[in-house]
Amino acid sequence: MDSTRFRLYIGIHPSGVVNNEKLKYHWTLMIGPRDEEKEMVAGTRFHVTNSIYGWKFEEISLRDIKTTSTLLARILIAKITDEERLVALLRRVPVVQNNAEWRCRTWVASALAAIAEDGKCVGPAELDWEKIEACGRRYVGNKTASGRYESTKDWVRPRPTWDILESEEILP
Repeated sequence: MDSTRFRLYIGIHPSGVVNNEKLKYHWTLMIGPRDEEKEMVAGTRFHVTNSIYGWKFEEISLRDIKTTSTLLARILIAKITDEERLVALLRRVPVVQNNAEWRCRTWVASALAAIAEDGKCVGPAELDWEKIEACGRRYVGNKTASGRYESTKDWVRPRPTWDILESEEILP
């Protein structure tokens, strides 16, 4: 595979937590191809989940990166230059246990810091977690306010995608 043809996204999903703005979303990293013209576009999701056994890292192959079941939106954050190196790096990001302040967003922030420190697996990128999180919350908030998630037909359409590098919407 030609890694320069792949992109790194932040995936934003509902967390199920209500009445807590900080915990409202579940945050993931996603790798997918630059070319998304086909109806189905395979990709991979990387994230941590919490259960009664504690936090666990997951790497999940996706049949279609544009329409995973709970995905609200994606934020394109980087052009990948070395996919194999990036995947290996993500697999090494620590998963913290027994810390009430540690969440999926903490893991994503740590992964972004590791990517920035590595300096070799992505080219043009926005890796500042605070900027990305603010952008993602604003983007999903605007989509929610406009009614984007109200109809069942919206859940079979490709999810909204924002390119933080170019400051433009890729998919409405």
